[in-house]
Amino acid sequence: MGGYNPMRWDCAKNGCYNKKLRPRIEEFADCFPGKIGMSDVDGVVEISGHFLFLEWKAEGGSVSTGQRIMYERLTALSDKMTVIVVNGHPRTMEIKQVQVYRAGKGGPFEACSFDELKMRMKCWVARVRSNG
Repeated sequence: MGGYNPMRWDCAKNGCYNKKLRPRIEEFADCFPGKIGMSDVDGVVEISGHFLFLEWKAEGGSVSTGQRIMYERLTALSDKMTVIVVNGHPRTMEIKQVQVYRAGKGGPFEACSFDELKMRMKCWVARVRSNG
């Protein structure tokens, strides 16, 4: 059986979610030194003590230097951390390529479709359940 993750916000009925409910994390900018700022998480799941983070970038986009360093350091902390960076269109869910961070290193961008990404995620689940 699949997971459960409905979008509970109706923009037509309640207005723009981003304008009404998204936290303004930029308000915390003066809490950190230099140009360091908080990053949002587009998706994260925990299974058997393993974490899979999803970062979505518009087609052709890439992670910033700060995000790259964060993903390298996060995944270097534990083999239980994996980050997948997706290049694609968030509305249509058309995916062009993905990049995976594990063990403190980001791999190359690889061509990937939506169905292939779902298969990668299912393989991740099978792996962490068998090793968890």
